[in-house]
Amino acid sequence: MKAFYVVLSRTGTILSRMISKLTGDWYTHASISLKDDLSTMYSFGRLWAYNPWIGGFVKESVEYGTMRRFRNADTVVIRVVVSNDKYLALENYLTTMYRERKKYKYNYWGLLMSKWRVRVRAVKGNRFYCSEFVNDCLERFGVVRQGEFGKVVRPMELLQLRQGGKGQIIYRGALCRFIAVQM
Repeated sequence: MKAFYVVLSRTGTILSRMISKLTGDWYTHASISLKDDLSTMYSFGRLWAYNPWIGGFVKESVEYGTMRRFRNADTVVIRVVVSNDKYLALENYLTTMYRERKKYKYNYWGLLMSKWRVRVRAVKGNRFYCSEFVNDCLERFGVVRQGEFGKVVRPMELLQLRQGGKGQIIYRGALCRFIAVQM
């Protein structure tokens, strides 16, 4: 058995604050990490740290990008244990996606419509917003059933992973403190 990590955060960016204000949700971003120190996380987010309007599939870290700017982001880390085969399949999927990252785009309409629980998916399936991507991975690799969190998934819904023993919260607090504790 191996573990990967679902990371929910609230960075404090203008976009994060707007999403929180519109939805009432505390956590406004979701990522996946295969590393127990969260040194590399995968998500759909800003391609450039200072430009919230151009997004896509990204690697995130407290060493660079938006997460470096917001090292004190309020974070919850959920450990999800899966079989070695599922872990390797997820690792291969993420590696392939990152290698082909230019073909993936940010699902701006999906994010906007998630406020009203309206699902907007790209026909080709190459557009995601952060929690939509994380949920897709959870469904794709059999951690949760298709539609278990509903048709529209916001980061807060991913806290439900702890129900039924699918995930365990291992940390709450500033992202940089989690990194420091792990090193």
